[in-house]
Amino acid sequence: MIMNPGFSTAREATEISGRGGGMDVVKSTVESMGGEIVIESTRGQGSEFVYKIPQLSAVNITDAVIIRADYGYFAVPVGNVVATQSIRKDEINTTMGRTENIKYLDSILPLHDLLYLLTGMPLEEDAEADSVPIIIIEAKNGRIACKVSEFIRPQKLVLIPLTEGFNATGISGTTILGGSQLGMIIEPFELVAMASGTALDADSYSTSSTLSMEDFQLPEEGPRLVQAQQPKADAPAAGPAKKDDAGADDQASTRQAAPAPEMDEGLAEQFFIEIHDILTELNEDIFQLEKEPESIPRVNTIFRHFHSIKGNFMMTGFNSVGAFVHEVESVLDQIREKKLDVSQEIIDLLLDAVKNLEQGLAVIRSGKGYEVSDPDLLNTLSKYRRKDTIIRNKDAEAEDSGVFRMSPLGTLLFHAKMSTPDTNVFQSMIQLKPSFQDSSLVAYLIIRRLTMVADIIDSVPSLERIEQGIVKNKMKIMFASKLSMDDINKFFKNQLQRYYSVDMFENLIME
Repeated sequence: MIMNPGFSTAREATEISGRGGGMDVVKSTVESMGGEIVIESTRGQGSEFVYKIPQLSAVNITDAVIIRADYGYFAVPVGNVVATQSIRKDEINTTMGRTENIKYLDSILPLHDLLYLLTGMPLEEDAEADSVPIIIIEAKNGRIACKVSEFIRPQKLVLIPLTEGFNATGISGTTILGGSQLGMIIEPFELVAMASGTALDADSYSTSSTLSMEDFQLPEEGPRLVQAQQPKADAPAAGPAKKDDAGADDQASTRQAAPAPEMDEGLAEQFFIEIHDILTELNEDIFQLEKEPESIPRVNTIFRHFHSIKGNFMMTGFNSVGAFVHEVESVLDQIREKKLDVSQEIIDLLLDAVKNLEQGLAVIRSGKGYEVSDPDLLNTLSKYRRKDTIIRNKDAEAEDSGVFRMSPLGTLLFHAKMSTPDTNVFQSMIQLKPSFQDSSLVAYLIIRRLTMVADIIDSVPSLERIEQGIVKNKMKIMFASKLSMDDINKFFKNQLQRYYSVDMFENLIME
């Protein structure tokens, strides 16, 4: 039932969820690879999903924090990052004159040299520096702190698994960063095991190799630092629009000349190849729909194609193109709900949408920004615009202004906590200081840390927008806790303000 096209438990559709396309896409994708899905449910206990895939050849994408250790670049999955910070050298303690440790959140963490753990070569530290960059990594088998040379902004990466002929303990795969720089994907569980020396047996070490600096294939002139930037919306370039010979504004030229979001070259190429292949299939499916306009399975296939294209554009930072595809999805969604019939105008709309996306793909691959600007297409699309799209835009504007937009579940939780004895509902305003850390990563870590002492009700930006990297230098969180105001303020001061780049904060109890 949950994998039927259009089935959703959400009351309202948003830009990325609630349209009943997710599990439908999962099912069709697994089956297209010759696999199957088995769901086993036990009443009162839960459900187990088993995905049987003969050979996984799809691109693996992961959100990761990029770090540099001397000439090597490493990526740590965001879910395993507890904190990134600079710690003063006088805060590093030494045990028995050998092992180092630091104090973090009232606990003692062993401090290791990341490069030494992975390669056997010590990190070259700046003797004149007063502080050392530290990343704290956790896995199921423990938590450790590691010295590094530099932090680089988080980004989405294509994970290339290691082949059977190469096995390095602590490394799960490789990735290609900007500038064709090789990066290693850290395996947190193995890294913690290596640091503790207890989780992996001797045979594991004897059959696994360690990395050498030659594995990074450095150019003769030395390393290239990749200052990866968080993708930004591809807004039109600032300044007046150019005039053509007739004196008219060349809006399309202006939009196409806008700077494109900075992306990892390998990741972008994989996405663009996938989009190109989908657009080719889309044209054929739309022509078939014209011959059989009553075919809902064909509509579902076209919807899945557009849904995949939207995800790729959003992931690579082209949010305006993704928003355009989302509106095309809305038209298809109304057809699936039998609120619209497939007319010649809709067929033309879909074909024009594909044509504009094909043109945009060529522009984007040349390194420029792009925004759909076909006036006839946009006017036709506006005729079929759903109310939920307009509501969503209003919600986003309200969220940008700092207003909580609680879901029905969040509203229920709020009222439940307000009526629970010995429980306070807080509203916290947090100002983040400019830092080497990315704001979206800091916001994510703050919320995750706060869940240890409180129940999160809502946040501004929402968790959805935080995951998309849409975070400025401030945020608001509504949460419930049994702690008093004094204890909450102490928690923010001693933990969040010290370890998570919080500049200022103000907590209020809601009555």
